[in-house]
Amino acid sequence: MTAQSPGPVGHRTAQAVVAEMLRTEILSGRMPSRTRLLQSEIAERFATSTTPVREALRQLVGEGLLDGDPHRGVTVHEISLGELEEIYEIRLRLEPLAMEATVANITDDDLEAARSLIDAMEAEQDPAAWTELNARFHALLAGSSGRTRLSGILTSLRNLSALYIVRSLQGMPDRIRAGNHEHRQLVAAIEDGDVARAQELELLHLRHTLEIGEMQLRAEA
Repeated sequence: MTAQSPGPVGHRTAQAVVAEMLRTEILSGRMPSRTRLLQSEIAERFATSTTPVREALRQLVGEGLLDGDPHRGVTVHEISLGELEEIYEIRLRLEPLAMEATVANITDDDLEAARSLIDAMEAEQDPAAWTELNARFHALLAGSSGRTRLSGILTSLRNLSALYIVRSLQGMPDRIRAGNHEHRQLVAAIEDGDVARAQELELLHLRHTLEIGEMQLRAEA
């Protein structure tokens, strides 16, 4: 684990801080699949006790980012082709529903924030950092939908998607430029209030990401 400790954390927020920091490292790709996490090491790093660390790890297991095994302990989730295809099969059905609500409810401030995130992604060439910005971009759009339960389901799926995205970008860096262009088109359609176009672009974006992820995993296999 290479990131710097954020310093001591308060008792009431220790679990949330530890979970947030570990989640960021996992989603950014700084912790690769099968990385083992030891409670004692994490507690020392965050200057806290093992109790909030244990609860944070349990939370991330529940989110699907970590795997708990009685023999191997807690490790970063190991990705697979079958899981990738299942994640995107579900997303391809649910994302258009969320996008319809996003177009109806998004605010000017949200649109400006989305454009700022695209600006940051266009200036970023590191796959791990870009993946983290990408997750924030899609979370912003989902949060604008006002569909809390649907957004929660999709957030869980997007968290798992990020594990695959960062892996595929490492094998195909040109995808970053293409992804940025697709994001620009998507925000333009949302701003125009064009639900059908926004849904079409979102589905195209997802299919491109799925295809590249499948190619990368098959090549590695």
